[in-house]
Amino acid sequence: MLAPTVALIPLFRLLQSLGIYDTYAALIVLYTAFRVPFTTFLIRAYMIELPREVDEAAVVDGCSRAQTFWRIILPMCRPILVSAALLQALFAWNEFVFALVFVSDESLKTLPVGLVSMQSRLLTDWPVVLAGLTMAALPMVLLFLVGQRQFLRGLTEGVGK
Repeated sequence: MLAPTVALIPLFRLLQSLGIYDTYAALIVLYTAFRVPFTTFLIRAYMIELPREVDEAAVVDGCSRAQTFWRIILPMCRPILVSAALLQALFAWNEFVFALVFVSDESLKTLPVGLVSMQSRLLTDWPVVLAGLTMAALPMVLLFLVGQRQFLRGLTEGVGK
């Protein structure tokens, strides 16, 4: 629940001491750590709304706790899991600050940082920049279109009573 910009200096020192500064592992660790609270909150809000009778019916039918989770609860949670995955993918795809600060190698730069480097103070080739922005947005738009039904269902069903 901390703004990423507040933690830049301590995270920079931490990643250097761990020896993962300027690697993809640094970004993966940071993206995961900063998005777990929201994802947990989102999935928990959805799972609280699941009817308790389904669990009871599974126990009556002879399911163990593990079978109840894997065969009944998890399939019922597909909409929120798809929604959470889409939101996390969108966050990681568009994240700028961590990728700018914690990766210095040009070959490891993410797409948003690369697009910003295409601009200059005096002369910017706008058609090229806009083509890059379009190509950068296209995968996320396609991903959303594929998971649109589950995404909307997952977010609306977990709203509460």
